[in-house]
Amino acid sequence: MAQGGATRGGASRSQQPLALWILFRLRGALVALAVLAVAASIGYMVLEGYGWIDAVYMTVITLGTIGYGEVHPLGTGGRLFTIGVIISGFATFVYAASVLTSVFTTGEATRYMRERKASKMRDELRDHVIVVGFGRVGQAVVRSLGTMERRCVVLDMNPDLGAAIIAAGAMQVVGDATDEEDLRRAGIERAAGFVAAADEDSANLVVVLTARAVCPGLRIVSRVNQTSWLSRIRNAGADVAQSPYESYGASLAASALSAAVLDLHDLPRLGLGTEEILVEERSPLVGKRISDVIGEHEGVYVLGLRRDAQLHKWHDISDGIRAEDILVALGTPDHLSALARICAVVELRVP
Repeated sequence: MAQGGATRGGASRSQQPLALWILFRLRGALVALAVLAVAASIGYMVLEGYGWIDAVYMTVITLGTIGYGEVHPLGTGGRLFTIGVIISGFATFVYAASVLTSVFTTGEATRYMRERKASKMRDELRDHVIVVGFGRVGQAVVRSLGTMERRCVVLDMNPDLGAAIIAAGAMQVVGDATDEEDLRRAGIERAAGFVAAADEDSANLVVVLTARAVCPGLRIVSRVNQTSWLSRIRNAGADVAQSPYESYGASLAASALSAAVLDLHDLPRLGLGTEEILVEERSPLVGKRISDVIGEHEGVYVLGLRRDAQLHKWHDISDGIRAEDILVALGTPDHLSALARICAVVELRVP
């Protein structure tokens, strides 16, 4: 959680040009130099009775080690004071040089420029998908989004995952998904979808709650490990909450019991997907038979529908589609999106 605050500060500075960022890194040395200059000027005025212009001039040539003659002859106290000013100025210079050396030799400047470029790219993102967590499930989601040619942002607190995330074709935001500011840095208000793929159900619950509070209209999908968490995560605001192990387990069981099953295929890799789509009251599909919908919408196959909390096969439905029915459809992402838009059509009323 604490990492989020540090990340937000770094994110605001990542918008600055490199020169301003270097000056920010040198802020300690610059403040020390300013304090030393003021103290030295006051010291010459008090110890040697210099006017303020002479005192400032003496301070500048001393700190700059220029070597000009003294403005007025210095007494023993003034000379000892000058020695102190020279040593302090040299120490400040060494400190500033060490900071600059560290910035460039450790690659920090390169990382800053890379983060600045990534920050600009994130600000330009639209209709992307945010994936929280880059574990096994998160990686599978990113790969599938890549095959669909959808832009993706991975929100994870581990900065060491940057190279792997970039190699997977996504962008990384280092931050905490339970922090509203980090979600906004990931562009949640401009996102088309959100996937909570953390390893722990409790973490996904909080992530879903936070994301729903920040963006009420966002499409949110959550991974669930234990079925006991399904209802809680759905009540937290997830549009879809599903265990990745249930369907895989059923497929493996079928493969073990039947020699006719030769292999298992991942539908996203085939360019296909399944969705449950709610039919709104004023959708033009209301009253149509499922066979007509299948014939009219190429690229989509309606497997059945949910009605009265029961799942019915498409050929078991003798009447037409009703409002509030949930179609279970198989097809490509584009065709499924087109069907979803038709199911959600609402007639506009002219006042």
